[in-house]
Amino acid sequence: MKFKEPLKIVIYYMSFSFLWIFFSDKILFILTEDLSLLHTLENYKGFFFIILTAFFLFKMIKQSYSKIGDLNDQLQKTILESQNNQNLYIEKNLELSKVNNIIDDYMNIFLKMLSPIEYKDELFISEVFRMAFKIAKESDLGSAYILEDDKVKFIDSIGFPIEDLKTMPKDINLYKFSKDGVVSNINNESEISKKITNKNSPLTQIKESLYIGIFKNEKIIGGFNLDISINSSKHYSHETMNKIQEIQHLSNGFYKIKKSSDYKVMLQNDIVQSFITALEFHDHYTKGHSESVASYSIQIGKSLNLDEKQLDDLYWAAIMHDIGKIIVPSQILNKKDKLSDSEYKIIKEHSQVGYEIISQSDTLKEISEYILYHHERWDGMGYPNGLKGDEIPLLSQIICVADSWHAMTSERAYKKQLTKEEATDELLKNRGTQFSPMIVDVFIKIIV
Repeated sequence: MKFKEPLKIVIYYMSFSFLWIFFSDKILFILTEDLSLLHTLENYKGFFFIILTAFFLFKMIKQSYSKIGDLNDQLQKTILESQNNQNLYIEKNLELSKVNNIIDDYMNIFLKMLSPIEYKDELFISEVFRMAFKIAKESDLGSAYILEDDKVKFIDSIGFPIEDLKTMPKDINLYKFSKDGVVSNINNESEISKKITNKNSPLTQIKESLYIGIFKNEKIIGGFNLDISINSSKHYSHETMNKIQEIQHLSNGFYKIKKSSDYKVMLQNDIVQSFITALEFHDHYTKGHSESVASYSIQIGKSLNLDEKQLDDLYWAAIMHDIGKIIVPSQILNKKDKLSDSEYKIIKEHSQVGYEIISQSDTLKEISEYILYHHERWDGMGYPNGLKGDEIPLLSQIICVADSWHAMTSERAYKKQLTKEEATDELLKNRGTQFSPMIVDVFIKIIV
């Protein structure tokens, strides 16, 4: 109550005043029986009242001001924490916006590859190279190249003139590539110096490099380097290397279907698996999770006597259900502590992002809504649209139960693994609230 302290002071003042009126004379008679002295004290009684009330009022007002000061300090602390949280949220939004822009660029590149209009290898590798350079913030320099007659042909560069690259040897065997991942080369100034004829070239001033090869099946068709200058104190972080490796896996996966006449089938095999592999590098928990969810989902689908088309859609939707997490920063996905509200808000966007990614594919767009709604709840308290009961597509209901079961029975950094009995109890406990009652009943019959 905002009048509590002033009212308290008034009550204390009135109480003291009444006590003074009724008992001050008696106190004076107790102190002395000398009438002359008593008369003198009577004259100063009002003065004593003023001094005493001033003293008590001072003490009470001081106490109130002390409380106000404490409250103000607490308020300032809360405001500061709020500002810090707001700044963190703004930073996360900016980071998310940058990631979304990169994802957009990425999808545009790969959609061009799938277009019937010819999209040259040279242009594809150059665009992927420039996108990777933006992601690898440590990079100062970089170069991209294709192979012509088993010889390196440089097509793009950042940080030095393309002419300087012509002094580099053209034998592809002198370069470090692996179809299985990014190759890091540290302190390679002397090695590079041996390869070039122009000793004044800026290429001799490279401290650290990442070699990224673009492969078609087992054969390299080009690639690019990302380099750190010898004058820089930076080094490539594990997170950066993982992100660039995701780029390589996706690029190689998409390249496999570039000139395939049956690219729709290839899309549902190679590209989906490339996405899953990339996501596994990004989110440690995802490894094996998508396949397990798909397996449980198919078992439920068969028990419900779904037809072949529904089972096919269910499998691909379950495999791809978490693909939207590729835009979530890895430090959030792999965080061992409890997520903040802003971090959880970012996590919740993955179903919408997954829908937007998959809906762009002519082959997979039919399953995109099952991905969008796999976190909806039976009681309408889920996300992103708060669908309730049978408003939720049947295949999404199935994936929701399969996803939750594998999450509960798997080892997580921030959450202990439940036993089969404990996880079953959780399904029954949330039957009709989080989960579809029918799907829970069918699944329990499968696992018992």
